[in-house]
Amino acid sequence: MNKDMYEQYQMQGDIQRQSGELQMSSIAPQMHEQVAQAQAVLVEQTNPDKVLEEITMKLKGQLRNYDGTISQISKPLMNEKGVSRMLFIMSSIINQNTILSHLEDDEISKVMMQLGDDITDDLTLNWKDYGINDKMLLDHIEDAILIPSYFSLKRALGQNEKNWLGKITVENISGGKQFQAPKKEGLLSKFRL
Repeated sequence: MNKDMYEQYQMQGDIQRQSGELQMSSIAPQMHEQVAQAQAVLVEQTNPDKVLEEITMKLKGQLRNYDGTISQISKPLMNEKGVSRMLFIMSSIINQNTILSHLEDDEISKVMMQLGDDITDDLTLNWKDYGINDKMLLDHIEDAILIPSYFSLKRALGQNEKNWLGKITVENISGGKQFQAPKKEGLLSKFRL
């Protein structure tokens, strides 16, 4: 084992020891509650249901205000039947299970191609039933669905969402007592008396 690997091994051991000490300390129950709250907030903020809600509101011509109220900012792009059909198609892909999966670029591309095909087929066949008066809107509707869907799926690239949540958890648990990496000695330190 070389010197760098040994130092990394020691640092990892120190981190684990400090984490254990924090868990065993008298403030551990309070800290556990704070960590759980922080995790809940992060999961809620990154919830794919928010992406679905945002897309749905765009299709309805709505905007959620800062106080939680909803404003009608434009004419709906389609009627309720069309919005519910698009939501059904999207929800099979944009969900918590998918986001917390381990996907690779080629898998994301295949899923996006399938989603694009499904939406295109549905809109092509049913645009009149969905109350779409202008065929030019079909491209805009498709973009409003596919672009946020793509970025949602990118969160699963290489299990990144799980890694990110895990990293936040470790940082919160070890946040009370910061680990100090040992300083590397330079050339002059060898000449100390």
